[in-house]
Amino acid sequence: MCLLLVLRGRFASHPVLVAGNRDERTDRKFSPPGLWVGQRNRALSPKDREKGGTWLCVGQTGLFAGITNWSSLPNPGGAATRGELPHLAVDAGSIDEAIEAVAEAVASRTYGGFQLVLADARRTVVLRHCDESLQVVEWEHEALLVTNEHAPGELDLPGLTTALAARPTPQAQLDAMAPLLLLRGGNGAHAVLKRGEGYGTVSASLIAASASDPRQLVWRFSAGPPDVTEFKNYGNLGSRLVD
Repeated sequence: MCLLLVLRGRFASHPVLVAGNRDERTDRKFSPPGLWVGQRNRALSPKDREKGGTWLCVGQTGLFAGITNWSSLPNPGGAATRGELPHLAVDAGSIDEAIEAVAEAVASRTYGGFQLVLADARRTVVLRHCDESLQVVEWEHEALLVTNEHAPGELDLPGLTTALAARPTPQAQLDAMAPLLLLRGGNGAHAVLKRGEGYGTVSASLIAASASDPRQLVWRFSAGPPDVTEFKNYGNLGSRLVD
């Protein structure tokens, strides 16, 4: 996962809005959002078919979890997949329980560097594992932007102010955030949409998580580069979180 933009608290009905691109090997297969059943909670998430984990997850309690790697750090040999951590977090139930569960996992297993974003109606937290420690960052601002190269607060993007300007509905806000996922960079600007030989942006998501009714979930998912691949709404699967 390369970029995550989280907007929290703008709408009472859908307090967590997310725009995100995943950058990965183009031959690494994945599945679109579907039901995941944990020990305590259900969630919706796309699936990395190589390692079995995910990079984005929305739980039945409304908790969102999304992860980026940390590109400047090599992945240790024998490391566990970071893709298990979003599921671990939402299965825990609350942000505090998620922090505890991830801390226990990091203490007992080896992982490559990551930034795990957790958000619900009240809080946004970033768990940063960039050395041998786990740093818990309580993010007090309405909007959070991270990438696999940038910690919270380090990156500004052209059009970010326009994307975050108040809109009348969650759906309209997602529409405003969507163009950020198509930024090509240039003139020293960060490239959000990437093209490369065997590596680049392979999927994108626009999410509005409901405060109390998973059946009101909005999840627009592009199963390919979002400039050439149509977004499809998988929000109807939210009913599977309550059935």
